[in-house]
Amino acid sequence: MEYINKVINIIGLKMFIAIVSIVLIVIVLFITYRLLKLKHYRKQIVDLENRINAIKSLPLQYRLGRVKGIAKNMPELQDKYELYEEQFSKLFDTLNDEITPLINEVDEALYYRKLHGVQKKMSKLENDVMHYETDSKQLLKDIEVITEIENIQRLEIIKVKEKYRETNDHYSQIRFKVEDYVPKLQDVFHGIDQQFVQLEDYMNNQQFEEAKQYTEKVSKDIDDLEANLRDLPTYISVTRQYLPKRLNELKTIMDEMMQKDFAVERMKATLRIDKIESDLNETAQAIKDLNLENVGQNIEVMTEDMNLLYADFEKEQNAYALYEEKRDACYKYVNTIDSGLSKTRDVIKDLEKNYILSDYEITIEDDYKEFQKVLDDLNDVTEIIESKDFSYQDMIENFERITVNSKPFNDSLIKHNELAESLKIQEKRALDELDNINIVLLEIKSEIRNKHLPMISESYQDYIDDSYQKADAILNFIRQRPIDLKSLSMQVDAARDVIYKLYDNVHNLIVTAEMVEDAIIFGNRYRSSFLEVNTELTKAELLYRNGEYTKALSTAVDIIEKIKPDSYEMLVNKKSPKNA
Repeated sequence: MEYINKVINIIGLKMFIAIVSIVLIVIVLFITYRLLKLKHYRKQIVDLENRINAIKSLPLQYRLGRVKGIAKNMPELQDKYELYEEQFSKLFDTLNDEITPLINEVDEALYYRKLHGVQKKMSKLENDVMHYETDSKQLLKDIEVITEIENIQRLEIIKVKEKYRETNDHYSQIRFKVEDYVPKLQDVFHGIDQQFVQLEDYMNNQQFEEAKQYTEKVSKDIDDLEANLRDLPTYISVTRQYLPKRLNELKTIMDEMMQKDFAVERMKATLRIDKIESDLNETAQAIKDLNLENVGQNIEVMTEDMNLLYADFEKEQNAYALYEEKRDACYKYVNTIDSGLSKTRDVIKDLEKNYILSDYEITIEDDYKEFQKVLDDLNDVTEIIESKDFSYQDMIENFERITVNSKPFNDSLIKHNELAESLKIQEKRALDELDNINIVLLEIKSEIRNKHLPMISESYQDYIDDSYQKADAILNFIRQRPIDLKSLSMQVDAARDVIYKLYDNVHNLIVTAEMVEDAIIFGNRYRSSFLEVNTELTKAELLYRNGEYTKALSTAVDIIEKIKPDSYEMLVNKKSPKNA
């Protein structure tokens, strides 16, 4: 106390109080600093322990154990496993031998509030824990590269299980349609269930490669099962209902046709139906055995076979009415040709007696002989019809074939009939022309006689006599059999040309003579008045009497035209003569 009083006396009370206050503040600040530092260190320790615990919670050891199991089935991973195990041991030793003891030291120092050297230790702890944390995470990452094989495989298994669940759901929807018909499906589902058990065994034993391959197999089996489930309802419906119904319809149709004497066996109907029925039974059994690979194709083949048989039945039934039509038409056509050929043979024989036919193609005898083959063919068909063992469709084809084969003979028949008609027409034409020639000759003689023109009669008598001779020659030619119609036609044409030319000449001369008479009569009124007219008309009369009618007409007309131009125009227009 005395000491304090002395100090107070020396420095003064105020100063003393100030110094004491400063000291107290410093002490408080120091204590506070230590407390804060202590708190900071404790927090750091807690954070570090939390980080260490977090690292400890990493599934390092578990994953390393998985790697060990995997390595047993995958020898190529054994070296990596040993490396990872060594790294794990080092991490474990670091934690237990270095980090944990240092944490304990710091904890103890902080407990006793001995902060000396703690900062250095905390720095080392921070560094060690950081490396421990980094190395541990890297090791886990490296390990997970290997264990990811298992993870991936488990994901694949999950996908396959999900697919299997969907397949089960699908089966539940169609179960009532297929279960009684295909009881083997239950065995398939049971088999897949057992496959999943085996798959788990592989996974549990870390046989991931085996598991991968087995998963693929299970997935394929499920896909096959799903495909079967998609097809089965249709397959079952078709083989249990549709195809049997159509098969029974075919049997009924066949029985009805057999009762009506249709030759159904010619189209092998029974054999075809038996084959379809056998194929149907085999297909149904394949469905029950779940051997569906060729079922769809088999159904298509059976359906096509049925459609073809249906078509054949329908064609045969429809052919019946057409059969009768074709039959009647064929027999009528062939018989008509046969009769026609026979008659035409006789006609041609008669023609050969009356006409020379060497210039014509006569094949009637050969055609008649060749036609016997058609008749023989028709007789064979007739025998088949009488046997009642034939297909109407086949028979229609036979009738059509025979009809086609008969057509050339019908064409020949038409050709020869046309030839016969043509020959008769040629002869009739020649006779008609001969009649016309005689009529024209009579007209010429009559016209000459009626006109009393002796000069014309004398001039053309030889021509007339020659024409009569030609007509008689033609008539004699016709009486001689057989006739060469071409020669006859030439003779008739030549005679006709001569006689018609004679007729034209005679007629023109007669007309000219008449016109001369008219001109002289017309000019007589001017004779007394004009000496020239009298002279020229006298000249014209002399020419007329001498038979020079054209010169006489020219002379008379010329003088008349001089006296009275155009006065004779009406006469000329009325009778226009031709030059003789």
